[in-house]
Amino acid sequence: MNKKGFELSATVIVLLVITIVIFMGSLFFLKKFFYGAEEIKGEIERSTQEQIENLLRSGDLVAIPLNKKTIKKGNGAVFGLGIRNIGAAKDFTVISNFFRAFEIDGKTDIPADPYYINDNWLLYSEGPYKLDSNELKLVPVSITVDHAIDDLGTSTKAGTYIFNVCVFKGDIAIDCDLEMFKSTGFPEELYNKKVYQMLVEVP
Repeated sequence: MNKKGFELSATVIVLLVITIVIFMGSLFFLKKFFYGAEEIKGEIERSTQEQIENLLRSGDLVAIPLNKKTIKKGNGAVFGLGIRNIGAAKDFTVISNFFRAFEIDGKTDIPADPYYINDNWLLYSEGPYKLDSNELKLVPVSITVDHAIDDLGTSTKAGTYIFNVCVFKGDIAIDCDLEMFKSTGFPEELYNKKVYQMLVEVP
């Protein structure tokens, strides 16, 4: 038997096995991710969809009926955001950003890193979401309270953590920055010309 040919065949077999293992692992994680996303969406639909639809049908263009939740460190919760389109069919983009945090006294700022919070606490899909005239859309926004508030590992303090939520018309990327909007004015693309907020109470 040709030794080089045997070594080549063995190498090919090893590579093939590794490829199959990686492929199967990828399928597992994809299945787990999509199952988790559907589970989150289902939870929102069961608990808040009716409230959101009632608000939207009564005239609201954007609704977050339960915008304040108590979440312990290491745990998470899902907020339900509803959008109703009026007029012609159009795309909508959802942007949520960490705004600020206060200690329990309601006065002392917690110096949390907004970039860290956005990357490690927030989970949602920006879209764009294409809605027909008078169509309603439910968007789940998940917030998991991490044990840290920055890359240095500074421990998460008890208090109130505030997140801004904006719904923009079109497939665009604009920061949901309430302070900037106060000084420059609300952008034309901001649906309903309003910034909404989600409050997380960390005990």
